Amino acid sequence: MCDMSAMQDLSAVVDRLLAPEGGCVWNREQTHRTLARYAVEESYELVDAVEDGDDDDLREELGDVLYQVVLHAGIAERDGRFALEDVAAGVRDKMVRRHPHVFGDEHADTVEDVVRVWRAAKAAEKADRTSVFDGVPRAMPPLERAVKLLERLEERGDADTVVASVTGSAAAPGARAGSDTTDPETAWGLAVLGSVAGALADGIDPVAGLRAAVARLESAGRAVEDRAHDDRAAAGRAAP
Repeated sequence: MCDMSAMQDLSAVVDRLLAPEGGCVWNREQTHRTLARYAVEESYELVDAVEDGDDDDLREELGDVLYQVVLHAGIAERDGRFALEDVAAGVRDKMVRRHPHVFGDEHADTVEDVVRVWRAAKAAEKADRTSVFDGVPRAMPPLERAVKLLERLEERGDADTVVASVTGSAAAPGARAGSDTTDPETAWGLAVLGSVAGALADGIDPVAGLRAAVARLESAGRAVEDRAHDDRAAAGRAAP
């Protein structure tokens, strides 16, 4: 069971940190903008904990993410804009609206049905959006953002055409940029974009794939360090 008094205590801790008298000067000087990078960092640490599978780490990192939410809400409340209760009420109502098969009269017996219902509910909420790209955060890392944009194009049904128009060829692994591109960095990026689009078309998760490859890179790099350390230790023992 969730101890709601712990949530109330956390909110009280944030209030104390932000207090003009007896609070923390660092916390009082923070804004949503200055804290934004910490929310991103804590989210990445949460992903690490999920992948490592350690419950103690997972609980701690969930707490760090929760603290960021409570701190942002505390700053907003201090400025007279909204409070933590408003944040919780907003997301509660959103989840109820987007699960009419649970809280309403809709029926969804498969994952595909749930996705359909979710998208329909979300589309009704965001009826004022004029582009399928609206709502994709510009601050997302480029690879993750590329995947999200490509998924939106797939939903619209013209991913291959749009990708080909910017890469100069059909979406396929190793696609090369068009000859009109003179900037080497942009040319390289377009080639990668073509590869990402091709991976998605083949049912591959590019983000998970690259993360696994980078993990192997780190593991191999650490193995080199360990061997070098062992060699130095052995040389030290052999020295007269």
